[in-house]
Amino acid sequence: MINSGSKNIKVKATNLTKRFEMLETTSNKMKTLFGLNRNKGQEFWALRNVSFEVHDGETIGIIGLNGSGKSTISTLISESMTPTTGTLEVNGEVSIIALGTGLIPNLTGRENIHVVGLMMGMTKKEIADKLDDIISFSELGPFIDQPLKTYSSGMRAKLSFSIAAYQDPDILIIDEVLSVGDGTFGQKSADKMFEFREQGKTILLISHDMMAIEKWCDKVLWLHYGEVKAYGPTKEVLPQYINFVQWFIHLKPEEQDEYKHRVRDEQLTYTVEQLREEIVDEHGEATSRTIRTKIDEQLNSIKNNKLSIFSKGLLIVLAAICILGALYYTSSAQTPKALADPVYFLRHQAFSTNTSFSEMIDSELAAKTEKTRENTAETTTTEQPNISEKAATSETTETPPKSTSDVTITLTYIVQEGDTLEGIAIAEGITLEALQASNPNVSGNTIYTGEVLKIPKSQTTDKTTTANTTTTEGQ
Repeated sequence: MINSGSKNIKVKATNLTKRFEMLETTSNKMKTLFGLNRNKGQEFWALRNVSFEVHDGETIGIIGLNGSGKSTISTLISESMTPTTGTLEVNGEVSIIALGTGLIPNLTGRENIHVVGLMMGMTKKEIADKLDDIISFSELGPFIDQPLKTYSSGMRAKLSFSIAAYQDPDILIIDEVLSVGDGTFGQKSADKMFEFREQGKTILLISHDMMAIEKWCDKVLWLHYGEVKAYGPTKEVLPQYINFVQWFIHLKPEEQDEYKHRVRDEQLTYTVEQLREEIVDEHGEATSRTIRTKIDEQLNSIKNNKLSIFSKGLLIVLAAICILGALYYTSSAQTPKALADPVYFLRHQAFSTNTSFSEMIDSELAAKTEKTRENTAETTTTEQPNISEKAATSETTETPPKSTSDVTITLTYIVQEGDTLEGIAIAEGITLEALQASNPNVSGNTIYTGEVLKIPKSQTTDKTTTANTTTTEGQ
C-alpha cells in the first residue's frame, strides 16, 4: 500500500490486480507457506487491471454481478489484503461494514461493541462515552444483552452499522448491509450517510439495490468479473448496468451458465502478458515501460516472498514445543521429568501403545493375587494364650465378645503399562488419597511404567480378652 500525501484524492487505484492461487489440499497450502510446493495451483485473477479515483465527500456505488470482485476491492481498500500488482493509495481512516465482520457469535451485542470498537482503533474511553448512543442507534433494545448467535441478519446489520457510524471514519465502506435492514432503520442509515457527506467524508456503497445506488451515489463503479466495465456519473453508468442485467436475465438458463463459464475462464486464463499489453494500450509505450518494470518488480517480490531458513527453523521449533505441550497435557506428565529426560518421556508417553481395558483388569488381578501370596508370611497374627488346667479345681471359662483392631501393613506394587493411580487405588480397595499419602514422591496423578508404589493395606485382627472364672469344689 502507498499512503499518498494527496489532499483531494481519498482512494486511487492504478492498474490494480489481485491473483489467488487455488490449492486443493491443506498439505499443498502448508508446502506453499514453506516454499516447498512444486505443484503450482491454478491461478484465479479476482481483479484485472482496475483503475479509478475517489475524491473527498463522494459517495461511490460499486455494482456488478456476484463474483465480480466488489468485496475484493473493499478488502483491499480496508488494507485487509494487499494487491498482487499495481498501486493503491488510501488517504484516511477506513471503516468497513459487512455482515458479520468482526462480530463474535457467542458474545452479546454489548460485548461485541467493545470488541469491534477496539478492533477499529477506538479507545476504551471512546467506547464507554459512545456506548449508549450506539445502543440507541441500533434499536436493539433488550436484545443488546443477548448472544449475537440469536440475532437475525437484520439485527446484525444494525449493530455493525451503528458501531461503524460512531467510529467517525474518513472512508466508510458499506458492503450489502443496508439491504437487510427494515425501512425505518434504512432511512436512519441514509440520514447518517448524508450527514457523513456533509462532513466531507467518503462513502463506498456496495449493493444490488439499484434504487439505493441511484438515490445516494454520485458515481458508479461497474465491476464485471474482475474488470472495470464502466466508471462515471450515476446517471450515465447505472442505465448501462440495468440494461445489461435485463439482457442477462432474459437469457435461457443454459445460456446464462455458458456466459458465466466463459467469463470465468477468462479470469482463470488471464496472464501477466495480457496485463502488460493492456497497459501499453492505455498509456502508450513510453509511459507503460515504467509501469511494466514496476509490475515485474512486484511479481518478483511475491515470488521471492518465501519464508527464510531462519523463519522455517523457528516455525519447526514452535511446532515441536506445541506438540510436546499437547502430549504433556494429555498424558499428565510431570514437567521436571519431561524436561529432564524428554527422550524417555516421548518413548513412554507419546509412542506407547494403549492397553485395552480387559488387559488392564487381567494384569491388575494377577498382580493383586501375587502380592497376596507374598504378604502371607508378613501378616502378624495374634494367638489366644493357653489356659492350664488345675487338678483340684473345676474351671469354668467365660469368653467375652471379641474386639477387633486394624493393623496397617505396607505392600509394594510395580506400575504396569496403562496403569493409572486411580485405577490402582480401585483395584486395591483403597482410597486415592490414602495411596497418594503413602507415596509422597508422586506428583499429582502422574506415574510411570516400572515405578514402585507403596500400597497401604488395613488387615483386621481379632483380640480376645479371656476372663477365667474359677469354681472351687469341695475336696
